[in-house]
Amino acid sequence: MIGILRWFFGWSEFKLEGNINEFLSKFKTNIWNVEKQGKFVLARCITKDYVVFNKSSAEYGVVLTKIKDFGLLNFLKRYKFRFGLLIGCFFFFLIIFISNLFVWDIEIFGNALVSDEQIFKVCDENGLHFGSLITAIDEQNIENKIKEKYPEISWISLNRIAGKYIIEISEFKEKPEIVNWQGPSNVVSKYDGEILYIEAYSGNPLVSVGDSVEKGQILVSCVQQLKGIDTLAYAHSDAKIIAKVNRYNKTKIRKNSVVDQKTGLQTTEKRLILFGLKIPIKINKKKKNVIKTKETYRPLKFLGIRFPVLLQTSIYDVYEKINLDGNEDLMKKFLLQKQNEWEKKEFVGDIILGRKYEFKDDDDFFILDAKVVAEQRIDRKVPAEEEYLKEKEKEWDEKRKKEEF
Repeated sequence: MIGILRWFFGWSEFKLEGNINEFLSKFKTNIWNVEKQGKFVLARCITKDYVVFNKSSAEYGVVLTKIKDFGLLNFLKRYKFRFGLLIGCFFFFLIIFISNLFVWDIEIFGNALVSDEQIFKVCDENGLHFGSLITAIDEQNIENKIKEKYPEISWISLNRIAGKYIIEISEFKEKPEIVNWQGPSNVVSKYDGEILYIEAYSGNPLVSVGDSVEKGQILVSCVQQLKGIDTLAYAHSDAKIIAKVNRYNKTKIRKNSVVDQKTGLQTTEKRLILFGLKIPIKINKKKKNVIKTKETYRPLKFLGIRFPVLLQTSIYDVYEKINLDGNEDLMKKFLLQKQNEWEKKEFVGDIILGRKYEFKDDDDFFILDAKVVAEQRIDRKVPAEEEYLKEKEKEWDEKRKKEEF
């Protein structure tokens, strides 16, 4: 405690020469750390007392020489006329205060299926980015937008510590099917196929591995008999069912068409996003006929240091106008490009086992008939129709009457 008071009021280290003993005996209660070094003595005292000692030094025949001042009050006295330093200190603390009102860092944890760039993009579109004003951020809205955009995410939480946001994510192992009704439901087949795998989570499975099924056929029924109870119950059926399916797609083009075809070239745009402002840093001359295919967001880093700036990269595919003019090679190339786009959309995460393409010439059109064999999920939940439930209840009643008879 004494040390703290001395530091606050300020203390001085000084040198004593001359009739030292009489002087020390007079002021010994106010002096500490007395150390003899040859013909002089080193000592310390409160700075305020040093002024008194210095005035009385001639009376006792000693010479006082100050070595250095220490402590808070001495520091303030030393810099009281340095207005630039005071202004700098003021702005330093002001910046620290203001910085806590803005977002300076964003970290994402727990994501595997959805990339950081995808999360950054949704956040940026909804007001959360490096330099955002914290009071203007609607955290609940951002959480909802991310879950709406990426159904793979089962849970998300935005947590803020000063100017840093930590986004914690938990994902589904399988992308869930979102239904907008309550009550009993059946699982039906989306395509014709042969069952390869079935796992019913709820409901009464009506098919097994190896069975052939048709589009729209009920695979898992909502009607089931409760164990040990002579009655029916209705379930909200749910299942994962994979089948070997044959998918067909037909694409055609007029022989004299002028079409947009990929050149295989790409052009990019890069921008820095700071406080919501998008500052171009690299803009390639965009051709008129381009389509944006990808957009990424990532924090700017240099030598391992992460800066509060977001780097946005937009990638465009370049297309060119092609006059088919009956050229069979060009028409095939265009139709295969369209077929490839269809496959990418229809078979995300699926296994394609084989393809068969057949080109046909039909007067004014050139046609591609495609058959794709794939392993694909075919389960789809639909609400159970009232007629179906009544029919099952009727069958149950007839079965029970036969057993009683």
